Amino acid sequence: MGSISPSVRKQEVTRKVRLSPPNAVSRARSATANQKQTVTWDGPVQALFGYSLHDVEGTEDWWLDRIHPNDSRNVVESLSQHLSPALGNASAAESRIWRSDYRFRHVDGSYILVSDRATTTRDRNGNASCLESVIYDKEARRNERDAHAKAFRAQDHLALIATNTPSGIYMMDPQVRALLLPINPH
Repeated sequence: MGSISPSVRKQEVTRKVRLSPPNAVSRARSATANQKQTVTWDGPVQALFGYSLHDVEGTEDWWLDRIHPNDSRNVVESLSQHLSPALGNASAAESRIWRSDYRFRHVDGSYILVSDRATTTRDRNGNASCLESVIYDKEARRNERDAHAKAFRAQDHLALIATNTPSGIYMMDPQVRALLLPINPH
């Protein structure tokens, strides 16, 4: 009863960003600033965002262009800060994990609230070399977990009634078959 059903985690998209050492090219609105990057996407991108994998470009700009304008600055600033060199502390947890919630534009033009959780690999000098993130629809995940918890609470409630009732209880299923609940052997 303590575990989450597999269906709660089914709509995750992964994004892997490989970063090359800094070069002289600077981009104004970039979380990776002077670093060249290669971005690959995997998972149910079409189910979550509506874009087929063929429509998704392997650039940071494609991702940034779909973040809600009111969220974009915070995402870029927090990720830029996270990706800055972790001098002398390349393996510290705070230099490896990045989290952000932001609105991402669906192919139909609407925005969905997503949670983006990333782990960063760094070289021995503390420079980020790879960022692997898992992105999911935060509202859908919350609704699925709430429904899952509600189903367990209902199940627990019926079990509590059946266990503490001195007489027999039966219920009908949708096919009008009687379901006998166990009787408490007091």
